[in-house]
Amino acid sequence: MASLAQTSSQNRKAVPTLSALEWKVVSLAMREAGELGCTDGLSRSWLGRFVRRASGAAPKMPLADPQLETLRRFVCRVRGRADVSDLSNRLTEFGYSQNQISAVAMLAR
Repeated sequence: MASLAQTSSQNRKAVPTLSALEWKVVSLAMREAGELGCTDGLSRSWLGRFVRRASGAAPKMPLADPQLETLRRFVCRVRGRADVSDLSNRLTEFGYSQNQISAVAMLAR
């Protein structure tokens, strides 16, 4: 029978953890997706550009850190029910585990 310390240690390893900054990026992306959506599709059309200029709304600026920007885009795409396979691969390249990626995706839905 496993001791309480061993079980606790095994559970900690199974829990996908993110840094405080990464959780802030996830929260930011979820807020952006809830406001106007984070897709940039409208800003490319002439109507989208006109609406942005007329309203004074500035487009969302990408984050300076490519790893955090990929995480932000991943959450936005999950919220928009878009294909995230390319971003999942990119997050894996940045060192995120499949458990971390799945946890963020489940939370973003």
